Amino acid sequence: MNVISVMGGKVHKRQEIEGGEDHFFPLCRTGAMTNKGTKYKGTDAAVTCSLCLSYDAPAPEAPEVPEEAPAPEAKKVDAPKTVTREEWLHLAIEALRPEFEKIDFPLPEKIHVSVGFGYGAKRESAKILGQCWARRVSEDDVNHIFISPELKDAARVLDVLIHELVHAADDCKSGHKGAFATAAKALGLTGKMTATVATPELTEKLGALAEKIGPYDHATLYPMGKPIQPREEPKPEGPEEDPEETPTSSGPKKQGTRMIKVQCSPECECGGYVVRTTAKWLEVGMPICPFGTVMDLA
Repeated sequence: MNVISVMGGKVHKRQEIEGGEDHFFPLCRTGAMTNKGTKYKGTDAAVTCSLCLSYDAPAPEAPEVPEEAPAPEAKKVDAPKTVTREEWLHLAIEALRPEFEKIDFPLPEKIHVSVGFGYGAKRESAKILGQCWARRVSEDDVNHIFISPELKDAARVLDVLIHELVHAADDCKSGHKGAFATAAKALGLTGKMTATVATPELTEKLGALAEKIGPYDHATLYPMGKPIQPREEPKPEGPEEDPEETPTSSGPKKQGTRMIKVQCSPECECGGYVVRTTAKWLEVGMPICPFGTVMDLA
């Protein structure tokens, strides 16, 4: 017996499901719900649902191979599965979830993770190897984690990832103190909490985890340029001109040291005191003239 909607429509294959004999909700043979919310009844009509018909269509017959040339049995070889860096990191997160459960510091169900430089990172400053953003600043209320493209060693990548996952579990509420520090140490991170490293025991575990996941398909990015290799050819005689530096990215060109003019108000008792300094010190604070007035850019 087949089934048809009580309101009419296509005839489907009857499915063995719990429910009454006359009215129930059948499924197509593909597993997709059809006309959800509509009751069905039994019918002896032939099946007309294209999904059910296509599912029951006979498989094409394999071509006959001549007896004089039998087809050799080919060895089944599984092609190696390659994953992107982001897929690799997500696989690592799922593998690390139980470790966070053990210390009662569970990870959020969904986390965004990718390879990229953290916001606010400067070429001249210390390296930012990872960064985590709180859910409250994300449109979809999900933590965003970035792993530096300067990292290539898989175990070290996992080391930094754990640090950022602790921030995600805490939603960046504790900074590098309190609950963050407690969880980080329990997971096997040590050293200064703002720049943790894995203990030897954790490093060994992360190395094994990296082998299980597979290769971390990444090449180190050198923001300051590749390390200089020793010259093999002798230097030519005579003065050598310094070649013009070529850009290393499409971003703004790095400026050389430039003295910036800062001046006090002419209405001040100092009469418009002038000094010159660099951007580095202006980030610390604006200079003050001899009469105690905060100066401004000229």
